[in-house]
Amino acid sequence: MSSRKRPSGHPARAGEAQDARAARQAKAAALRQREQARERSRRVLLITAAVVVVLAIVATVVVLVQRQGGDSDTEGVPAPHAVSADGGIQLPGTPAAGAPTMDIWLDYQCPVCQRFEGFGGQAYVDLAAQGKARVVVHTLTFLDDTLGTAPSSQLAAEGAAAADAQGKFVQYTQALYADQPKEGTGYTADSLQAYAEKVDGLDVTAWRKALDDHVYAGYVKRVQAQMEPQGVGGTPTVRVTSAAGAVTDVPADQLLTADAPQNLAAAVQKATAA
Repeated sequence: MSSRKRPSGHPARAGEAQDARAARQAKAAALRQREQARERSRRVLLITAAVVVVLAIVATVVVLVQRQGGDSDTEGVPAPHAVSADGGIQLPGTPAAGAPTMDIWLDYQCPVCQRFEGFGGQAYVDLAAQGKARVVVHTLTFLDDTLGTAPSSQLAAEGAAAADAQGKFVQYTQALYADQPKEGTGYTADSLQAYAEKVDGLDVTAWRKALDDHVYAGYVKRVQAQMEPQGVGGTPTVRVTSAAGAVTDVPADQLLTADAPQNLAAAVQKATAA
């Protein structure tokens, strides 16, 4: 009699058991894959939400900095003949002892300023050249917001500072007002260059580089930021301050007539005697 052990169980049933185990394992693997996919989806959603929140915070900070005039927005050198880091540009001339200061606020998009320039522009340049007054011109940019033409006045004022670097501020200003574009049209760097090319003796290449590099952008913004603290409500504004500190604003109606040169001279003479 053989001592070999006879195999137990039915072969077909053993195969069915193996198939069942394999099916259970496959089902478990599929469940794990679905769970892993859901987990990846949750992670993607969380990361996306976090990125959105961060971007929203960054955008808010940028807006706040812009509204508050962050330091980086107003850094930079002043115009070479600016009376201070945020002050206007002093016109050529050596003020006599006791001569008053005439401050003038302009915006290169202002059509009323163009009228004033036509009537009295040369007069205040002459008052400075003759030493009768220390004449300081503040180039403002508020009309960029008012007219929705930004950065037109900003660029024009930067160009004025760049012209001042070559001693051509007066000539540049006169060129712009002599052919000022229609209100609301604004300026571009190229249109401003067309004006600059009309200024005799101006190195236009150097001027354009300063404009494109925004060398004086911060300075121009600092000048604009002083508009409200200085009590200036619009342009043109002409203010005469005596050596003793007496302040007088020349009435607007005196700036916009053929008598503007005489009116400016009279205001200076009165302040000199004060």
